[in-house]
Amino acid sequence: MFIKQLYTGCISEAAYYIESNGVAAIIDPLRDIEQYIELANERKASIRYIFETHFHADFVSGHIDLAAATGATIVYGPNTVTNYPVHVAKDKEVFKLGNLSIEVLHTPGHTLESSCYLLKDEAGKDVAVFTGDTLFVGDVGRPDLAQKANEITMEDLAGMLYDSLHAKLMPLADEVVVYPAHGAGSSCGKSLGAETHSTIGIQKATNYALQAESKEAFIKAVTEGLGTPPPYFPINASINREGYSSLDSLLDKGLQPLTVAEFKAQINDNTLILVVGGKAHRG
Repeated sequence: MFIKQLYTGCISEAAYYIESNGVAAIIDPLRDIEQYIELANERKASIRYIFETHFHADFVSGHIDLAAATGATIVYGPNTVTNYPVHVAKDKEVFKLGNLSIEVLHTPGHTLESSCYLLKDEAGKDVAVFTGDTLFVGDVGRPDLAQKANEITMEDLAGMLYDSLHAKLMPLADEVVVYPAHGAGSSCGKSLGAETHSTIGIQKATNYALQAESKEAFIKAVTEGLGTPPPYFPINASINREGYSSLDSLLDKGLQPLTVAEFKAQINDNTLILVVGGKAHRG
């Protein structure tokens, strides 16, 4: 068994590489997929599955490009609808990975399709749970990012999150390792802790959201004090749901040289100019 957390500090995001007997899975990959392919090649492994915990709002995932490059199957949890091929897993569906197995735990609340992935060893013992934005170190996912007008409220989602945590995660053994999708600095929760992993036991003892004495108290605790989510959140979630052009094609399209006349025309059209390693002058 080999597990590696691939943490990107600038966006406080954690992707995961899991491998057994030359077969690998990636959980919540970033847009730049080369790091996952290189790691698999170094270890002489093939990537078979790409598990997505939900439609990410804070970054565009690399799942589509990675699937195209490796032939791996993209897996989402129940209630997922996309415009590209995925395997929509059932709750408690199990995927074999070498001598290991990964069980889908549908945990709606942060979003409706949110799911965690429970890793079991060769003997079937629970080892770790990859919790996405459902459970963080010291916090839980915010319940205000997946609302549908006149259909579901923030309080509805918070109630779902309470049920998910109490039915699916808190019953796990205390020693089960918790691997979340984000750490401190992320806008996907209110007060994420500095550590990038923990255990179920530690979270049950210290996470404020898991101390609530009732569902009503939980809903109040997790909905109070939420800041306004960044405006790009719904844009990214839509891209992850609807699909996108490959990164290579976007670079080919975007990295085209301009003539002096074309450059001046862009300036006159109030185009934003980004300069790396120098100073920009207009005129």
